[in-house]
Amino acid sequence: MRALFRHASAAALAAVLLARPCAGAAAKVWVSDTASEFSSGEARGVAVTVQGTLVLTDALERVEGIAEAAVFDSAPDGKGGVYLATGDAGKILHVLAAGKVELAATLPEKEVTALAMGRDGALYAGGSPGGKVYRIENGKPLLYYDSKAQYLWALAFSGAALYAGTGLPGEVHRISGAGKGECAHATPDPHVRALHADKEGRIWAGTSGSGLVLRLDKSGAASTIHDSSKTEITAIAAAEEGRVWIAASSSDAAPAGGEPISVPSSFAGPRPARPASGGDEDGKEKPEVTVSVSAPRVAPPSRPGARQGGYSSEVLLIEEGEPARAVWTSSEEIVFDLAAGGGSPGVLAATGPNGKLYRVGPETWSLERTLDEKQLTVLSTEGIGTNAASAFYRIVDGKRTGEYVSAAKDTGRTSRFGAFRWEGEAPRGATVEFAFRSGESAMPDTTWSAWSPWAPSGAGATVAAPPARYLQWKVRMTGEKANPPRVRRVEAAYRNRNAAPVIESFLVMAPSEVFARSASGGSNIFETTSPDEKGIFTSLEEPKAEGAPRKLLRKGYRTLTWKGSDPDGDSLAHALEVKPAGSDRWISLRKEVKETFYSFDTTSLPDGEYVFRLTSSDAESNPADAKSARRETSPVTLDNTPPVLRRLSSSGGALEFTATDAASPISEAEYSLDAKEWVKVEPKEGLSDSKTETYSIRLDPAARGAFLLIRVTDSSRNVAAASF
Repeated sequence: MRALFRHASAAALAAVLLARPCAGAAAKVWVSDTASEFSSGEARGVAVTVQGTLVLTDALERVEGIAEAAVFDSAPDGKGGVYLATGDAGKILHVLAAGKVELAATLPEKEVTALAMGRDGALYAGGSPGGKVYRIENGKPLLYYDSKAQYLWALAFSGAALYAGTGLPGEVHRISGAGKGECAHATPDPHVRALHADKEGRIWAGTSGSGLVLRLDKSGAASTIHDSSKTEITAIAAAEEGRVWIAASSSDAAPAGGEPISVPSSFAGPRPARPASGGDEDGKEKPEVTVSVSAPRVAPPSRPGARQGGYSSEVLLIEEGEPARAVWTSSEEIVFDLAAGGGSPGVLAATGPNGKLYRVGPETWSLERTLDEKQLTVLSTEGIGTNAASAFYRIVDGKRTGEYVSAAKDTGRTSRFGAFRWEGEAPRGATVEFAFRSGESAMPDTTWSAWSPWAPSGAGATVAAPPARYLQWKVRMTGEKANPPRVRRVEAAYRNRNAAPVIESFLVMAPSEVFARSASGGSNIFETTSPDEKGIFTSLEEPKAEGAPRKLLRKGYRTLTWKGSDPDGDSLAHALEVKPAGSDRWISLRKEVKETFYSFDTTSLPDGEYVFRLTSSDAESNPADAKSARRETSPVTLDNTPPVLRRLSSSGGALEFTATDAASPISEAEYSLDAKEWVKVEPKEGLSDSKTETYSIRLDPAARGAFLLIRVTDSSRNVAAASF
């Protein structure tokens, strides 16, 4: 009897989270329940459906006896087995339905790069370098056609005619019989990498260089169906309802020698200098090209978010009468092969460098499985061929078991983990078990915790991993093919460790400058509050108002302003303190300030230098685990004493006087005659920048007997006035 699991209900989830001390950093839940989310992990024996469900899939068995340097192509033998084109010993291997491997033939060329089964039941093979096609008879390769090209990349039958895609030059050849053939179309690109014959007898060709999708009709006329933004068409496949699927890829680093990026070998040697539209002239020697199979070009997986090897790919869908549209894209993978998706309306896409096989549909896509070999290059109805290292996996029957490992979840910073729950189906006789691990590095390594023991997840389950920034979970499922277990949704709760607030700036505004808010239409009259038991300092009493604060002037006041934030979004309360410069004793100025500025009357303090300190705390949101940050200003001069004026001399209509201030430089001097407008006076040395300045005023003799008023202001906005 099937059991439906909805472990750890929402109430239980909340209970687990609330059982811990209250914290401001809100508990979050990592949810995995979509094909996109699940497809970011690794699935071995587990498939991700396009509906976003983890389910056991066909079991794979690695075929023993394949030790070739590379696997280029495959062709079914019609009896449940498959032929494999390999390099670099020119071998064609036959994997029988029972899993045994036999040598089918050995070509004179080092690389067997293409295979096709003919209507006559014979196997045809393309060899490179050399561009020759062979017909395999009784284990012997017989020369069938010489394309005169350097490489032969693809073979496809359309009726009795065999088509070949070549490289250097990039051409499509039509072969009607042994030794009988011709160039059906010469492309502007150096390679024709992929061929496909549709049900109507048309030939689809994909090029490397410009990434063109071409189509040849029965008359041989060619047309460009799509000009890809990628450099190479790596595969073409067809599915139901006349749909044609195209894989296009690019690489930031062009391979040496101009070979296609999707070929798992390194080509070196001179590039033939021959026109793309014709073969070599008789009697002329071909330039020699050597081929050596080395480590695959596909780079190993890199850190999350980084481009892997500079590859990018897309799978395009072309429907009759419609333009090509992209249905799957990747900025870090290359697609090596496409194959019909086993009755589904989409295709399977073999990729590298993460060893992932995707199922791509007209509207959605999902991860089909992951293999340890990082380069999936060949797909057939019988199995999967890989490079790095070369291998062939065939589909087998039997009891299924599989594992799925999630991608590493970045919680932002070190977190504590809470409740875990999953939804799905575990039929009788099937098992579903989970394990967890965590670490501080983005890529799991030896510094991560070990995987927790496998355990079924039931009511009240929690994530069995120590606090860390990154978290992974994995599931192991076993069951029968007819009734496999399924996982539709996984939830893991976590809460970030409370982070301290950040104070970005803490400044003291100029003397007498204040910020204040007022209601619309207010009087803009500000009153000071009297000292009380909280301290000796008076401050501006501000009316309740909305809107941004305005800058005003208030004699004797100073304003502290700051900018800060909390990584958790917690509300902050600020405390302000002051001390004389050189003292170790802080005096509380104000607590529980919610604004980001504070104006206060400095006349309660003697003149001198002071240091202010700001403490920002998230205690209101985190009473059990409060964090705070502090910042101090540089020494600030408080000066509430006006300058002193002293007459030096007065004769001949000229008055000379000095202005002296004990704490601040003199900033301005003015005079007025008979209470008329103020006239600015410059100091004798021309610049007001000192605590003592000397001024000289020369008056018109006609002003004798007038009332002379002098006003001097220091940089702290203290004003002294005298009459003469």
